[in-house]
Amino acid sequence: MKKYLYFLLPLIYVALDHITKFLVIKNIPYYSSIKINDYFSIVNVSNTGVAFSMFQNNNIFFIVLVSLVIIFLIWFIYKNKKELTKLQTHSLLLILSGGIGNLIDRLFRGAVVDFIDVGYKEVYRWPAFNVADSCVCIGVTLFVITLLFFNKKAKV
Repeated sequence: MKKYLYFLLPLIYVALDHITKFLVIKNIPYYSSIKINDYFSIVNVSNTGVAFSMFQNNNIFFIVLVSLVIIFLIWFIYKNKKELTKLQTHSLLLILSGGIGNLIDRLFRGAVVDFIDVGYKEVYRWPAFNVADSCVCIGVTLFVITLLFFNKKAKV
């Protein structure tokens, strides 16, 4: 993978995350939503916890934890760049980008801005999430798939 992509891809993903969050904050009042259809809404909520809004009000703890994960990922990618496949590298860059995107929110807003709301009518709604969360989930999924099914290179 070209060296500049190590910097460009996370920059693009973090920018996309914060542009979408900015648009939501500026156009949708806090705790309001825009219903697109029975399955999808755009909301403006915040989260001081982690996935599924667990462990609320632990922002400082998560700032430290995510910072350590980001440092580890940067070190791991750098140390293993020759052993990682392109897909593994890209998946780790997605995870890194998601961590950075949400860390910026925690540092400057005190909570993570979530705005994607999916589910079925009012029967079931998935907890709101954002682009950074999507990057982390996609990155983890891709990395695990490469380890389980392609069994190439990465030594985790």
